Amino acid sequence: DTIWDKGGMEAVNYEFGEVASMAMELLAAPYIEKEQGGFYEADEARRARNEHLLSIIKFLPYMSVVDSFQHWVYAEAPVQVSAAECDAKWGELWDRFMGWEDWSGLDNEKVSGWHRKLHIFHSPFYYIEYGLAQLGALQIWRNALQDHAKALSQYRYALSLGNTKPLPELYQAAGARLAFDRATVAELMQLVDQQLEKTL
Repeated sequence: DTIWDKGGMEAVNYEFGEVASMAMELLAAPYIEKEQGGFYEADEARRARNEHLLSIIKFLPYMSVVDSFQHWVYAEAPVQVSAAECDAKWGELWDRFMGWEDWSGLDNEKVSGWHRKLHIFHSPFYYIEYGLAQLGALQIWRNALQDHAKALSQYRYALSLGNTKPLPELYQAAGARLAFDRATVAELMQLVDQQLEKTL
């Protein structure tokens, strides 16, 4: 009997699949330069890596808007909630988590952002999985910055487990923790900031 016969690999664990893809983006980043076998000139590669890291920083607050909005819709909003009430809540959450962006003159576009986030309609409560996965990927990347060979070995081992282990154990096998606490987020954002400081 193989693991395939026992059904352990029939379905992909979507949540860990997100960790795998996001971690690969970070692990592959050093190799996008021509000198490393990639296709970017050194300046282009630096810019691409920086833009990627900045997009991670911007994503987590956006994910918080989406997730907080969904919690409000399903747990707190009136049963017959109106589009105007949804707009108001989205705008409030946007200002809370994304307050650094200037939407002057675009208020209607800002508050109606929930219309354009399809996950709210077709995959409720999945969007936070992207945030959790990004934090897992950042932990794998952090490990790779310290010991690339070990981190890559752990990453590959976790992938080899497929869907045979619960999600927290897959994170652990990859050298990470399934975590979304303040200390974890702060540590990883500090790491991203430090890496950006080296190249900006």
